[in-house]
Amino acid sequence: MARRAEPLDAVLGCGIYTADTIPDEVLYVKAVRSSYPHALVRRLDVSKALKVKGVIDVITHADVPGVNVSATLIPDRPLLVRDKVRSLADALALVVGDDPVAVDEAIELVEVEYEPLKPVMTIEEAISDASPKVHEEVERNIVRHYKVRKGNVAKGFEECDVIVEDTYRTQTQDPAALETEAAYAIPDEDGGLTIVGTVQNPFYVRRGVARILNIPEDKLNIIAAPIGGTFGGKSDEAPWDVCAMTGLAALRTNKPAVYIYSRDESMLVHSHRHASLIKHKLGGTYEGKLLAAEVEVYFDTGAYASVGPFVLMRGIVHAAGPYEIPNIKIDGYLVYTNNVMAGSLRGFGNPQVHFAAESQIDQFARKIGMSPVEVRLKNMLRDGSVTATGQVLKDKVSLRECLTNVVHLLNSSNRGGEDINGRSIGYGVALVYHGNSLGPEGEDKASAVISITPDGVVRVRIGLTDYGTGASLGLAKIVSGILNIPPSKVVIERLETRRAPDSGGTFASRSTLMGGNAVKKAAEQLFRKIRNMAFEKGYSITSGEELLRFVSEELREEVSEYAEFQLPTCDFDPEKGSGTPYLQYTYGAVGVEVEVDKELGTVKVRRVIASFDVGRVINRAFAEAQVEGAITQGIGFTLLEELIRGKTGKILNLNLADYLVPTSADLPKVEIILVENPSPITPLGVRTIGEPPICGPAPAIANAVEDATGVRVKELPITAERLLKAVNRI
Repeated sequence: MARRAEPLDAVLGCGIYTADTIPDEVLYVKAVRSSYPHALVRRLDVSKALKVKGVIDVITHADVPGVNVSATLIPDRPLLVRDKVRSLADALALVVGDDPVAVDEAIELVEVEYEPLKPVMTIEEAISDASPKVHEEVERNIVRHYKVRKGNVAKGFEECDVIVEDTYRTQTQDPAALETEAAYAIPDEDGGLTIVGTVQNPFYVRRGVARILNIPEDKLNIIAAPIGGTFGGKSDEAPWDVCAMTGLAALRTNKPAVYIYSRDESMLVHSHRHASLIKHKLGGTYEGKLLAAEVEVYFDTGAYASVGPFVLMRGIVHAAGPYEIPNIKIDGYLVYTNNVMAGSLRGFGNPQVHFAAESQIDQFARKIGMSPVEVRLKNMLRDGSVTATGQVLKDKVSLRECLTNVVHLLNSSNRGGEDINGRSIGYGVALVYHGNSLGPEGEDKASAVISITPDGVVRVRIGLTDYGTGASLGLAKIVSGILNIPPSKVVIERLETRRAPDSGGTFASRSTLMGGNAVKKAAEQLFRKIRNMAFEKGYSITSGEELLRFVSEELREEVSEYAEFQLPTCDFDPEKGSGTPYLQYTYGAVGVEVEVDKELGTVKVRRVIASFDVGRVINRAFAEAQVEGAITQGIGFTLLEELIRGKTGKILNLNLADYLVPTSADLPKVEIILVENPSPITPLGVRTIGEPPICGPAPAIANAVEDATGVRVKELPITAERLLKAVNRI
């Protein structure tokens, strides 16, 4: 069975998702969530809930048979809280029943006695010596400190003619995927479980859930259902939770159990983009040469670390921007607060630091009276440049080509500030670079099994999910090209952990980079294997049709090949702050034209031009769709999207009516220029494209707003209130 709904099915709403395949006679599961962002739990009484008709079970921390931890990197997050809540998303108990109405009624009857504690809601509060500790063992709530060092920063600033120094802030962004988290668990006859759900990384989930349920991994089959969007939100703990909770209920009752998050629950529990505080100091000469950069990056990871250490690491590597600066000092801090958990979200820490770095380039250019484009051209990374971490770039660096493409179309030589019907027009650009795949975050490899069956179908098993990116179609195209057969003959099988090889997680834009090279290798091996078998029988295979016919008519049995593709290990040392964090990068540029109403404080993006080097285009339509989607999400990050907290820490807009995302009325046509400079690092020559473009809109729009109004907005999103304050209208 193919894993991905056909594009037309997705557009028409005909795709089959988790909620469409729930078995009959299922039990319903729902969590009792915390009433406070920070409190001690003095008493938990579930006796009244158990008396509700239709309630089968109420599960607490004491009932977890294995390790009561649902956390990816640092074991700081319980599946079910015992004595202290640190977030409004914390679960204290699970109610299981045969009627969802009865389950909701029982949840209201669970009695929890809290001793409220002062919540830690901002980065500044968290790192204060007087701040309460979110986790008792962590001083000043700093989970991790990483650094980057190059040259002598103090000496570098002494040699500068001009220094610009500023502080930038970005907000908590929600992934806002259409489908909420969901899973159902079915007990197997052998004491194991089959769990179907919105799982982005099934093998990671299997390992975590097996530990929680205290069952062997081979007794647990995780099936990745088609997913209605994730953007990272279904990558971290949220799918662990929903799979573990349904699995726990199914094991205890020996009946199928389902849990589908409501919209507000989904937005509360899943991963978000880290809010950030970035202090950026940049210096150079009157001639436009950059000499020194000093950056402090603070990421708010919420109550639990999740993959925050990896997000921070990526952030600091890119924090000085795609420029060759001889003297650099970067310090990054991952900070606990009592906010909702942050983790994976498209861009993975890079949009925040690009906003600061690219804003600083424009501020520096303005201060020395030079065009921002000219400053970028003078300092951008080139072939052979040495990055902030001391890495020598041996691959093609295409920043100049991408920027030239954008400037040519944008015609940014136009003067900003011109009025059209009382509105000011501004132009802005931003450069982008983004390390591909995992880099220092871990060993990176992918595996694939390709089979040709006697009925002439090519089946591909790979441990990567396709959640709307088109990765499955791209993989099918690679296989069909190597075997010289129509793509319609290739089936990418539904991912089941009992059948597919572990290919790592589907994140970091690695599906085509890693999965593509794995299936390429497997397909080439399979072709050679069958060709040799044919030669031994006196046949000569010259086409894909002959290949399939030989298997069907002569062999009459399935023929398979397994292949593994692995990138060399990176040698970046976050303690020393130097090394090679990523083997290759995606380079690009984004340009925008905005219209600003200085009376109302509104910003309308009139044009977006994006040029990115994808290495080699596998599927142009899907590559362009990834660019357009990332740009759209980046515009939302820049102008609209923000989780808004009340004074008590409660989030006030946990729904898609009050949480604003861009609509077609907010978006211009995105003009896309794809550049192809094949990377020598991998056999396919591809570079990742799903994430890098999201890094460009925020700084480009902020730069264009300054071009239009003469004022710099340093906090996202750029709301009417913030813009009017900046131009002294309120």
